[in-house]
Amino acid sequence: MNLKIPIALTLLAAGSILAAPGKADTRDMNILMIVAEDWSAFALGTYGNPVVQTPNLDRLAERGIRFDRAYCQGSVCNPSRASFMTGLRPDSTRVFGNGDVMDELVPEGAPSLAALLKQRGGPTAAIGKLVHKWEDAGRFAEGFDILEYTHDYDLPEDFPGQAAVVPAPEGGPVWAEDEALHLPEPHGSRLRELMEERDARLAAGEPDGWELRKPFQQYHAEQIGHANLPEEAMEDGRIARRSAELLSELAASDEPFFFAVGLYATHTPLLAPAKYVDLYDPEKISPSPARPELDRGIPDVARRFGRNYDIFNGLYPQFARTPEREREALAAYYACASYLDAQIGLILDALEETGEADRTIVLFFSDHGFHLGEHGMWSKFSLFEQSTRVPLIACVPGAAGNGRASDSIVELVDILPTLAGFWDLEVPPVVEGRDLSPLLENPDREVKQAAYTVIPIAGLGRMVRTRDFRYSEWRKDRSWPGRRAPAYARELYNLREDPLEQVNLINDPLYAQKLRELSRLLERGPDTLAP
Repeated sequence: MNLKIPIALTLLAAGSILAAPGKADTRDMNILMIVAEDWSAFALGTYGNPVVQTPNLDRLAERGIRFDRAYCQGSVCNPSRASFMTGLRPDSTRVFGNGDVMDELVPEGAPSLAALLKQRGGPTAAIGKLVHKWEDAGRFAEGFDILEYTHDYDLPEDFPGQAAVVPAPEGGPVWAEDEALHLPEPHGSRLRELMEERDARLAAGEPDGWELRKPFQQYHAEQIGHANLPEEAMEDGRIARRSAELLSELAASDEPFFFAVGLYATHTPLLAPAKYVDLYDPEKISPSPARPELDRGIPDVARRFGRNYDIFNGLYPQFARTPEREREALAAYYACASYLDAQIGLILDALEETGEADRTIVLFFSDHGFHLGEHGMWSKFSLFEQSTRVPLIACVPGAAGNGRASDSIVELVDILPTLAGFWDLEVPPVVEGRDLSPLLENPDREVKQAAYTVIPIAGLGRMVRTRDFRYSEWRKDRSWPGRRAPAYARELYNLREDPLEQVNLINDPLYAQKLRELSRLLERGPDTLAP
């Protein structure tokens, strides 16, 4: 794929395309996009979880369309966000892991969500986490008139927009990493010691890297439960309240606005204000039935060789994975989901107060999923359903499909062309996602046959997910199936009969034909459409 030639992004003349009969006319609507971090589709009430309390997103789904088969293109933050910010897949962005730098790897001339939507002419703003790190993705900030975050980033000196840091309360945390420092003894003081040790080593000139940061990061990730902070002092509480102010400012414009809000709390450490933690009794929460001892034929690489990278990482014995602590972690994750849902409720209430709700498209999704003990795994970073499937809800005023769920396979790479489609913006031909607006009118339609996700573990794992099956291949390099390195491990699951993906059917002769079919589908790549 050649993206070296700059791409012209042009706006179709206003009124040049009339809305189809019966289709919501979105050309003059605002767009509010809310992106969550690490939020599992299995941890929202609207997606069928009977325990977790997420009333605001449940109501949003009732008013809009819930996508039940939405998938990320990389089940870790950076590649997923690079994908939905450009409309390109990881093989095109060349961003596969969190250490990859978008500005260095994404080809010149690649699409940019902010720059594309800015062509509409109205105000554009973002607050919180949208890309993995703005200092690594400065050119993708261009197009935002307002860019705010909870701690300072090194944006390009010539960034034309207004950049600002959301104020922190006096004596309170500056950003999410600092919140755990306010935990009671012994954890708060131990974290502060580890942070000071890390910073002193960096100041002494030691090479930055995982081994240097590991003692703090791994202790930090193990913290769960009460945050020991009020919600308005925590990062997402501050973002939600500042978002309410920005919505009022944006609504004053004569032109439709685009506003992106990035929220964090469903990421480790799993800390939430006390009133949300108190909603859940760990003793009444059942762990996942996908116990690792029930797995059959699953290759070690698929289960990360038994490792967890965040919580239950094994570095500190006092945080060992026991049944009791797993229930506590699950309760803490649900508390974080409820806390985040409440912050989204504040933002949606603020939208109502502006008087713009009836002409504002609201889109909510997460960058990837999160394991909650399935196969002995926690957090993201796998090709299992818990990691690759994401919640996705679209509420478009006047859409015929509102109040329904769509079972069509969709992907986060579809976000950019879908948002551009709302405003009749011309999408560059290199974009690899598809406009999902037909599903807003008829959720029963099919727009694609399969979803594709990659993950860089021991080389690279690639999956293709169809309606009923998931097939994966693992290679020592990043080549496509059928090119260079052969697969050293493969997986095949029938999710209709085995939704927890515990029985690998790769050697089952009854599935030989299905294996050949999916192998060809993975080799052909993600341009295959449904009939």
